[in-house]
Amino acid sequence: MRPSTIISSSFLASALALCLAAPAYAQSNDPIKIGVIAEVQSIAGAATPGGAQIAADEINAKGGILGRKVEIVTYDNKSSSADSVRAFQRAVSEDKVSARDRELYQRSRART
Repeated sequence: MRPSTIISSSFLASALALCLAAPAYAQSNDPIKIGVIAEVQSIAGAATPGGAQIAADEINAKGGILGRKVEIVTYDNKSSSADSVRAFQRAVSEDKVSARDRELYQRSRART
């Protein structure tokens, strides 16, 4: 299985589990916002938001999750822990993301 397929499959499973666990969100037509915090200046860091966007595009092309579109919100931590904390705080308080990339990854790993 290609790495992008593995990422997309785990991303889809985690995003679906997130929505099923939060019935209040299922009532809304707002997109499901998923925050991705990465060092976008590095090669590996730049691939993370891109991979998440590919997975979101695939999910959205199939009708989204329970009829809701998935929206990826990317934050650059500039390889700084302080910037990572600020990005997380912004994601939660200002942008109202439903989940973060690391949370989805950890949930998908716990199920395998």
